[in-house]
Amino acid sequence: MINLILLNVFLGSGKTTMLNALLNNYENKRVGVIVNEFGKVNIDAVLTNRDGVEMAELSNGSIFCACLKESFLKNLVSMTKYDIEYIFVEASGLADPANMTEILSVISGQTEKVINYIGSVCIVDAENHIELFDVFPALERQIEYSNALIINKSDLVDQTRIVALSKHLMSINPTAHQYVTSYCRLELVELIDLLSPVSLPAKNSSNTVENRPMVITLSFMDSVQESGLNRFLEEIAPHTFRIKGFVTTEKGLREISAVSDRFIVRPFEGRVDYHNIVLISSVGIKLMSLVTEANRKFLNGKISI
Repeated sequence: MINLILLNVFLGSGKTTMLNALLNNYENKRVGVIVNEFGKVNIDAVLTNRDGVEMAELSNGSIFCACLKESFLKNLVSMTKYDIEYIFVEASGLADPANMTEILSVISGQTEKVINYIGSVCIVDAENHIELFDVFPALERQIEYSNALIINKSDLVDQTRIVALSKHLMSINPTAHQYVTSYCRLELVELIDLLSPVSLPAKNSSNTVENRPMVITLSFMDSVQESGLNRFLEEIAPHTFRIKGFVTTEKGLREISAVSDRFIVRPFEGRVDYHNIVLISSVGIKLMSLVTEANRKFLNGKISI
């Protein structure tokens, strides 16, 4: 039997941090990971890849949408052929998991080993959740269908906001365990041991081809000046929900991470096969115009869109 855990984490709430923490906690276990990204380039797979872990990547959509559901099922079946004890599924940041149990029922009896779905963990961004809740239907579903709710980034807000957010979460899912943390620092093995699937019936996922956000992949054709890269991000980040990727500057390879207008450019010691950043936004045409102008002003036109 293989235990399956679903990670529901809205854009920029700490998904990669959480998955890496889980892999560290389960380093003595045999683990498989399925990483799902909305964009065509799977940045998270680079950030979480490690020896001894079976890894599968699913990009350019949600595993709960018709566009990737079949691929998700095939990867789950393939994972059961390995000698593993756990499968962690890192859903895309905009995933609506309401049909998870329905999806698993499709492959019942088709796998090498029985898949035991032990539940879902939802990570909530303490800083941005309340403002974004009414914009994305998937946020409510992520909370509804999880047995553990982690209020992350608590260091960025005051206690009043934490209390208000906790009450908000309880109004949606009163039976879920709640945890408050920064950088997903908590007893993860204990948290996983307390998981159980929610008793709600499966629903149609709101993830459809028609309502997906605008995802733009920018390719860097050459090294750029780090000062120009920072100016570029200052210009476009406020018009996005999420930015992530890798860029080479005169100082070396850099990892880019942004949530709304807050961004970080930091050294990356690993190896990447491409130099891209992925933008997720709801203002597609406007963003394309902003990117084109910022590319000309700050990066000497070194971006290919």
